[in-house]
Amino acid sequence: MNLTTVFRAAAVFMGMWILGMWFAPQMIMDQYAWQYTPGLKMMMRFMGLAMASLATLHWLIPEWSGNNISKFGMVTGLFWALFGVLGAYDLALDNVPPNANTIIGCVINFVFAILFYLNSKKAN
Repeated sequence: MNLTTVFRAAAVFMGMWILGMWFAPQMIMDQYAWQYTPGLKMMMRFMGLAMASLATLHWLIPEWSGNNISKFGMVTGLFWALFGVLGAYDLALDNVPPNANTIIGCVINFVFAILFYLNSKKAN
């Protein structure tokens, strides 16, 4: 696996979340035991758009970065690790229910962080 593949896999993973936020927001909110309200539904649309912009960047960075892809990979890996830390923090404080969806989502963030780090080191 190379760094381009990791960027593209992360974009596809985010794409699944984007579809959920736009077309099934109540399903996403139910995973976290949040009450479905019009305000949260609207916020999910905006979060989906923000994630769509990040997914697009993940998809295009390998084409734009040239020889600097490992630098982008390191920074991206740091942010994936931070998302994992936030997920673990919310699980530890019972802000989200400790179910398969929330735990696996947290683990996937750390897996992507590790993949970005290892493949960025290899690309150097």
